[in-house]
Amino acid sequence: MAAARKKRNRKTGTWRLSRAIWQGIFLVCLGALIGAGFNAVRPGGLTWTGAWSPTSLAASQRQGLEEIPLGEAWSLYQAGKASFLDARDAVSFYQGHIKGAWSVPPGEAARNLAEIRVLARADLVIIAYCDGVDCPLSTELARSLQQAGVAPVRVFVDGWSRWQKAGYPTEKRGR
Repeated sequence: MAAARKKRNRKTGTWRLSRAIWQGIFLVCLGALIGAGFNAVRPGGLTWTGAWSPTSLAASQRQGLEEIPLGEAWSLYQAGKASFLDARDAVSFYQGHIKGAWSVPPGEAARNLAEIRVLARADLVIIAYCDGVDCPLSTELARSLQQAGVAPVRVFVDGWSRWQKAGYPTEKRGR
């Protein structure tokens, strides 16, 4: 009788559906296990306890880097004592950026290193920015510049959005 029921289930597709569900559950569990394994061996992996958010992760990645508040960035801009480096991609930069900023995505920092060193030696504060509180690009750029001996480099968190909201000078296209 059990064999007849199994045969009937195969004919109706119920057996196929239950098999697919079990395979899906297995794949989800396998994926979670692989992800947990990679997270455990990855430096700076996600923590398993406590509150986590992209913002807190981005803040922890900025450790050792000095952030600059909007008011101070604006004061340095007005005094001509800052050089802003836009860490976003070229398309975002050309759609709009802080007036006078340079487009320096983190992967291109080495190509612009000589010019950036000249700016730093001229006592200009180097300020790296991108868009969004959890955007890692300005942090990556600042860290790579510091490792190349350019100091001090400050990070302007959520710089593009905050600069625009404040109504400070922006431009399209440019360097």
